[in-house]
Amino acid sequence: MLDSIKNGVRLIYFLLIFLSTLLLTACGYHLQGQTQLAPPLQRMYLQAPDPYGTLAHSLQQALKLSHVQLVSSPQEATTLLVITRDTPSEKLQSVNGTQQTRQYELSVTVNFEIQDVHGRTLLGNQSLSESRTLTIQSNQILGSSNEATLLYQQMRRALAFAIMNRIASKEVTKIVTDAFSPSTSTKTS
Repeated sequence: MLDSIKNGVRLIYFLLIFLSTLLLTACGYHLQGQTQLAPPLQRMYLQAPDPYGTLAHSLQQALKLSHVQLVSSPQEATTLLVITRDTPSEKLQSVNGTQQTRQYELSVTVNFEIQDVHGRTLLGNQSLSESRTLTIQSNQILGSSNEATLLYQQMRRALAFAIMNRIASKEVTKIVTDAFSPSTSTKTS
């Protein structure tokens, strides 16, 4: 009797999960990272100052989740996502009266643009920034560099998703789609 009750509870549990999933997909919900990009952005080359860094890696993952085919050379691509700047900075915000605690504002600024394979800029320079506060006690100086590294990685991951949101926006979709439409290309020729 107890086994049949457990089986019934499991069945109800799985049915609720299934129905929840069905409802979420029916209303257009997508997991973070799944972004619908304009057709010209579906075959892309990613150019970054640090191609093996956190920002480039996070962008590659987000683009792949969005079913973008990342190619290994600019000549194979339809469009290029060019990271023109990836600059970290830190600024001392405050020091307590006994010089025991310091607070820093860490930030990362990323600039990017979208180009076609001929080097023509489709989406001009876009700038995004993230910042975090780091508090350092005088007795924790050794651990603070690890914490700063982790915060910079977090900010770059967040900026990768912000870039994805920007290039998936209606405004950018229209700009990129118009640049590749036949009527636009005959006007510019």
